Amino acid sequence: MFVSPNSRRLKIFGGVAILVLTVTYVHIWPQWERAPFEYARDYYQSVTGYFDSPVYNNTLYVEGNEETVNQYYNSSNPCANFPIADNVLLVMKTGATEAFDRLPTHLLTTLRCLPDFLIFSDMEQQLGPYHIYDALAELDESITAHNSEFDLYRDQKLCAVSQKSCVDAKRDGRKAWDLDKYKFLPMMEQTWRMRPGRDWYIFAEADTYIFWENILHWIKSELRLNPHDKLYLGSKSFINGIPFAHGGSGYILSGGLLRHLVEYHPEAIKEYNAKAAHDCCGDFILAKALKEYEDVKIRQTWPMFNGEKPSTLPYGPGHWCEPIFTMHHMNAEEISNVWQFEQTRKTDNILLIKDLYNGLIRPNMQESRENWDNLSDDVCYLNPDPQAQESAEGSLRDKQKNPEEMNQVEREAWKSWENCAKVCDSLDGLDEESLGLYGIATRKGDAPGTTNETEDAEEKSPSDHATREAWMKTIDEKKRSRTCFQYRWHENVCCTAKSFKLGAPKAAPYSSNPDGKWMSGWDLKGISDWIDATGECKKPAWKTPED
Repeated sequence: MFVSPNSRRLKIFGGVAILVLTVTYVHIWPQWERAPFEYARDYYQSVTGYFDSPVYNNTLYVEGNEETVNQYYNSSNPCANFPIADNVLLVMKTGATEAFDRLPTHLLTTLRCLPDFLIFSDMEQQLGPYHIYDALAELDESITAHNSEFDLYRDQKLCAVSQKSCVDAKRDGRKAWDLDKYKFLPMMEQTWRMRPGRDWYIFAEADTYIFWENILHWIKSELRLNPHDKLYLGSKSFINGIPFAHGGSGYILSGGLLRHLVEYHPEAIKEYNAKAAHDCCGDFILAKALKEYEDVKIRQTWPMFNGEKPSTLPYGPGHWCEPIFTMHHMNAEEISNVWQFEQTRKTDNILLIKDLYNGLIRPNMQESRENWDNLSDDVCYLNPDPQAQESAEGSLRDKQKNPEEMNQVEREAWKSWENCAKVCDSLDGLDEESLGLYGIATRKGDAPGTTNETEDAEEKSPSDHATREAWMKTIDEKKRSRTCFQYRWHENVCCTAKSFKLGAPKAAPYSSNPDGKWMSGWDLKGISDWIDATGECKKPAWKTPED
C-alpha cells in the first residue's frame, strides 16, 4: 500500500513525541510525586518515631542537678519499680467542678500503677474508664432539703454543659468548699462497704501528691503498728484547741478503726452531718466523730505528711533528712514534674526532703528576684514610727524582734530592700571574731562575708591537730546553727526566714512607687554553708507517730 511522505513524517514525529513524553514522565514523575507530599511524609515519620521511642530528653535535667537526675527519661515501663500496694487502698476526694482539671494527671502518673483505688466527689461522673462516686448520694433528706449549702449539689444535676462552666458563670466557687465538708463521713461508710477488709486506708485530696514508694515502705517496714488496732495518722492541725488530721496533707485510717466506726456507729454519719452546718471543715468533723465514738485522736506524723509543695517547703532544720509522703496544693504541672522526678532519679533510695531541694529547687535559686515572694515571715522589721506600726498588718507586727535585741543593720532593714538584704549576714556571717579564733584572721583586703573567708581561715589554721579540730568544730557549729537564710521586702517591711524556700511570683505594682514592689533574696553562701556543715543524712529520719 502506498504511503505519502507527509503521512510517513507525521508518524515519525508522533513516535518521537511519544518517546520524549515517556522519557520526561519517567524522569519527572518521582520528583513531582514526592514534592507535594514530602512534608506530610516526613511529619508522619517523625510522629511514628515519637510514639515508637520511649526515651526522651529529661526536661528536669538542668545545670545544678546533674548528680541527682538522669539526662534521659525512659517511659517504656513507668510502673516497673512501683511498690506492691496490697492491703492498702487509696481513697481520693474531689469535686464535680474540679474533677476534670485535677484527676487526669493523677491517672496518667501514680494512679496508673495502683491495682485499685476509689474516687469520691459530690456528683457521680465518668472520666474515661474511671468511675467517680457520689459521696452524698445516700444522705438523709432531712440534712439536705432545706440546707443552702446543698444548692450547688442540686444545681450540678441541672447543668447542661460542663460543671466548671456552670460554676464559673455563677461565680459559685465558694459553694464547692461549703459542700465539701459533708463528704468525709459518708465517704468512710461507702469505702468500707465497697472495699472492706484492707489493712490501711489512705485518704487524699485531688491536689495532693503521694510518694508511694516512701509511704508503702514505711507502712510495711517502719511503722510497726497493728492495722487491726484503731489508728488515725496524719499531719496535726488545730481548731479551737481540738486536734485533727489536715485533709489536704492526707491521712491514714487503719482497717480496724474504719471497720469499727462503720459497723458499730452508723449513726455517727447522720449525727455529725446534721451538725456540719456549724463547722468549717470536713477533716475537723471527722476528727470529732472519731474522738466521740471511738475515743481515737490523731497521731502526729508531720513532716512526712506535709501540706506544702516543693516550691513552698521550708528546707532546713527539721525539713531535710526526713522522708516525704505527701504534698498539697499541687497543680497538674507540678504533679507531673514530681512524678517525672521520681521516674528519673539516679537512685532508688528513700526520697528525702533534701532530695526535692537538690533535684527541683536548687537549680532555680539565685541571689535575688524582683516581683517575687519567697515566703519569708519568721522575723520582721517594720518602720518604728507609731503611725506606721498602727497601719501595719497585725501578723507582721507580732513577728517583730525586740528593738533592744537588734543590731544596727536590723534597725535599718525596713528602709530598703538593699538594707534588708544585709540582715542575714549581720546575724550569721563568719565575722572576724569567729574566724579569728586561736589567732586565725582573714586575709587583708577580703571583705567579711566573701567566699574566701572559710578557705583562708582553714589555710591559716593552727598546725596542732587538736586545736585545729576544735576550731573546725566551732565553725561548723556556727554554720549549722544559722537562723537566717533569706529575706523579703515589700512596702517598707523586711522579713527574714529560718529556712529556705523558693516561693512564687508576685504581680508588679500598678504604680511606679518603688516601695510597692516585692523583692526576695537568698543568702546562697549561708545556705551552702549550712548544707555542707549538716553533711550527708546517715539514714532517713522517720517520724514515729505520736499523740
